[in-house]
Amino acid sequence: MSFSGGLRLTDLNDYITPGQECIKPVEVKKTGQSNGSRIKVGQEGDYYEVSKDGEETRLEKAQITLNDCLACSGCVTSAETVLITMQSHHELVSVLEENRKLRSSGQADQARHVVVTVAPQSRASLSLKYKMSTLSVARRMTGLLKDMGVDSVFDSAFTRDLTLVESAREFVQRYGRSEGKTGDGQSLPVLASWCPGWVCYAEKTHAEVLPWMSTVKSPQQTMGTVVKSYMAKKLGITPDRIYHVAVMMCYDKKLEASRDDFYNDIYKTREVDCVVTTGEFDRMMTEKGLSLSDAAESTLDSLFKAEQASGNTPTSAGTSAGGGLEYVMSYAAHALFGIEITPDQVAAAGRGEIQHPLLQVKAVRNQSDHREYSLLDPATGQPRLQFAAVYGFRHLQNLVRKLKSGRSTYHYVEVAACPNACSNGGGQIQPDDPSPAAKKQWVADTERIYGSTELSQPPDQNPALKELIYDWFGPEGLDSDLAQTALHTQFHGVVAKANPLGVSW
Repeated sequence: MSFSGGLRLTDLNDYITPGQECIKPVEVKKTGQSNGSRIKVGQEGDYYEVSKDGEETRLEKAQITLNDCLACSGCVTSAETVLITMQSHHELVSVLEENRKLRSSGQADQARHVVVTVAPQSRASLSLKYKMSTLSVARRMTGLLKDMGVDSVFDSAFTRDLTLVESAREFVQRYGRSEGKTGDGQSLPVLASWCPGWVCYAEKTHAEVLPWMSTVKSPQQTMGTVVKSYMAKKLGITPDRIYHVAVMMCYDKKLEASRDDFYNDIYKTREVDCVVTTGEFDRMMTEKGLSLSDAAESTLDSLFKAEQASGNTPTSAGTSAGGGLEYVMSYAAHALFGIEITPDQVAAAGRGEIQHPLLQVKAVRNQSDHREYSLLDPATGQPRLQFAAVYGFRHLQNLVRKLKSGRSTYHYVEVAACPNACSNGGGQIQPDDPSPAAKKQWVADTERIYGSTELSQPPDQNPALKELIYDWFGPEGLDSDLAQTALHTQFHGVVAKANPLGVSW
């Protein structure tokens, strides 16, 4: 298992060997005086406080959960199996088995409605392995999951579009507040916050950049809100009666789902109950003797009439990081300056496929994982907007240094902790050949498949999205208070210990 590269390459002084159980120590405040007590480790691995009189008191260990995790290098790299037991494909299988027993015993009303949402990046990874179209993958996954007892299977590309539209609106608003000046401390630049590896790194080590983070939820968590709020209301059930599973490209998504910000205190439920990576989904199929290659295709599920009519898996322009850079630049160019440029044109310029008179794209130090995009004024040829794509921990560190020193001129930055963005997520299917060359080609092929799905459309032209916004948020649409609450989140700086294992017991 592998979390993002950004979470591996940290201080190794907190390394925990695989044989150690991951626990949260309780720091003891030093008083300047010693009471003569000491700590003893028993034969079973329990800790005891031994007083100067020889009296032993057993100390309780505070078990760490995903909710407590700071994604330090020790736990994340060497005790992942401890951390993700509460979020694995075994949990999904367990819930489905519980539902089966309830229904067979005449207690169907006690069964939970199981919803699975699938990320486009995961579909692309499975498409490459099984050598079939992403549409065929989606239909076969739907059939297999329905046969296992899942009630609804959705494509999270829909909430990617919703997130893109709200992200573009947020950028234009923040640009207006700052009058286009970057580094003002609150408004610009806008740093994309869809990557939980990047968010966790920023919260742990660079809280100064948090005011620049986009507050728009990621597609995963937006889908969680749609399922647990909008869909629950449509079904006439409470959110805790829905069990929501997300198939994602990245182990970091498990950490994202466990954040307190995405927990409903009233119904004691999370927006996303369980995250299963692409690789875990594939292993689940193997363990059950199933295969996408042999599965029959099923009709795709949809909450909306418009999606039912299309029966397809739409995508939007941009890389597997989500297309934020391409769509936000296109939207802002029109909204702020009246410049017409499409997301597809921005994406094609980024790939070097076209030369656009109003776009300049350059790779910083010839690195494909750090590219700068400038939107030029048609009259003067001067940059009006400066965007960047920054993928991978090494480039991410350079970005943070620029931001903190005031040397950044970017208005918007699309950030991903993994090199080559989300097609290279740690939870994706891996090639049989472990060589670097084979891995590089595998990721490139996954990215190509991600960007070549059957139907491409601008997010704001998605008819299902228009249907949702009107039906959920009412006449005010995305300007409503309900929309702002449902689609936005917040971030928190974390005070970390300099030496996590150097505490007093």
